Amino acid sequence: MEACPAPGAVHPDIVPTDVLAADAGRGLMAADCATMLDGYLRRLARQEARARRVLGTLARGFLRRHHHHDLGFARLRDYTRERLGLSARELQTLAHVVEGMARLPAIGDAFDSGEINWSQARCLVALATPEDAPLWLLIARFRTVRALEATVARRAGRRVAGDTIDGEPRVRVRLPCPRHVRARWSEVLELARCMCGSEVAPWHAAEAIAAEGHSVRGVEPDDPLAGLPDPVPRPLPEYEARDPLPALDWSAVQEALPEDVKAFARGAEDLNAFALDRRMRAALRAMQRVDFQMGRLLHLVFARRLHRLLGFPTAARYVQERLGLSARKARALVSLERRSAALPALAAAYRQGEVSWLRALSLLPVADEGSAAAWVARAQAVTVRRLVDEVEWTLAVRDTCGEAPGPPPLGTRLVRPQRQVCAHAVDADITFFAPASVAILLRSAITSFTRLTEPSWRGLERLLDHVHQEWSTQPRHRDPIFARDGWRCAVPACTSRRNLHDHHLLFRSRGGGNARDNRITVCAWHHLRGIHQGRVRAWGTAPDAVTWELGTRPGQPPLLTLRGDRYMEGSDSELVT
Repeated sequence: MEACPAPGAVHPDIVPTDVLAADAGRGLMAADCATMLDGYLRRLARQEARARRVLGTLARGFLRRHHHHDLGFARLRDYTRERLGLSARELQTLAHVVEGMARLPAIGDAFDSGEINWSQARCLVALATPEDAPLWLLIARFRTVRALEATVARRAGRRVAGDTIDGEPRVRVRLPCPRHVRARWSEVLELARCMCGSEVAPWHAAEAIAAEGHSVRGVEPDDPLAGLPDPVPRPLPEYEARDPLPALDWSAVQEALPEDVKAFARGAEDLNAFALDRRMRAALRAMQRVDFQMGRLLHLVFARRLHRLLGFPTAARYVQERLGLSARKARALVSLERRSAALPALAAAYRQGEVSWLRALSLLPVADEGSAAAWVARAQAVTVRRLVDEVEWTLAVRDTCGEAPGPPPLGTRLVRPQRQVCAHAVDADITFFAPASVAILLRSAITSFTRLTEPSWRGLERLLDHVHQEWSTQPRHRDPIFARDGWRCAVPACTSRRNLHDHHLLFRSRGGGNARDNRITVCAWHHLRGIHQGRVRAWGTAPDAVTWELGTRPGQPPLLTLRGDRYMEGSDSELVT
């Protein structure tokens, strides 16, 4: 088998340093600046798309054989979150598109030659067959991406996926309140995770909170969308062509992928879980360097409205049609660039692949100029699960005590401070995105707890206090080990909160006793298929001095070695080794 190229290589940037500077384009006419940035962005988008294909090729074999189990992870989402900084759905989509290109060689060849971008390829593999693939390619060349999506959706008999959640319009919920109410919201959100037995999005918790509030008030809410006028139907732009757009150069972009990154896909079908993991992380490092450059240039384009000079009415249309990116991905890149511009330590670590995309986003709410370096070091030292816990703890401390200069000491047990309810200044807010019906239900429940002449945050506080009291008194398992470990699996990076087992670190068959320091909470998979099948090892003193090895194998070092949620020195903790 051909050896994998060294993954530590750093590739030169496509974009020169002076163009990446914040004042790039100064002195140029706006039209010239737009043309220059557009050229670099097209090259970056092409290279990023080709790296996506490499990553999808590797993911295809990894997912087919459920290799995350061999590495000691119970769930794919836990593996992708910790090791790749991606969602499981994103990795599955990459593998699906690459699978479609293998099934439809005409589409794969068109992508390789640059005739279609990643977004177009994703649309085509969902519906095309080997017989009609050339016809679909002809349609794709002369229509916009959103027209192609509309055509494919109609042929497949489904709705066009827009900016929705759970099939409903996606709305932003903002609830102004004092800091102690926001702290209470965080407590109830954590309680909701325990009640559901899994990680839940804020809007899922909001739906449960609203239902609990309506129940105690004896209110049977009607359909929250009943009586509202139906949205005005928007015709699907199936026949929208590129012709009305200005005379831009739509020729294929031939941007080479660095040879060592391209080589990662060779022999992917013959690699084991550990080799695939190394190569996927190396490919992600190359993609992340490209994403850093794209985020900086897109920030310039959006801030100066240069997309209008290129003939695109909105920034979303520009990135979708011109670059083949989703509008959501572009917004996230720009947001990370804008907020990390004042944090050079974070920006440099992200650019070099020393922290993943997910870790960088997690640090944004708490990192400032004085603490950014400390937070970056913490992100490299602990699991994503622990990092998120520390960020949430820091925000809770700020809400109650007003200051938290940096991350807590390594290994500290995170105890949320007591709420201070004396201050009533509305100096914070609770913000999240939710389906429209959930937003309406939550506001209705808050209103039912709000008295006349009171501000709405008072009703929100009463609602949260009631839900906290109600859920806290629900009967639970009497085993004190579960409560001590926070009602979740203690295996590092595992997010499971259901099917919990009480595991003896030193097996009873080997003389281990029932003392609490010999018992730890683990989920069923990690107990039965991880520890007892030799994929995971654990020893030490519970709860804070347990050493874990994940991805164990005979005669070879494990994938990860951790003390609690902290990586041991020499463990494979960085994005790429």
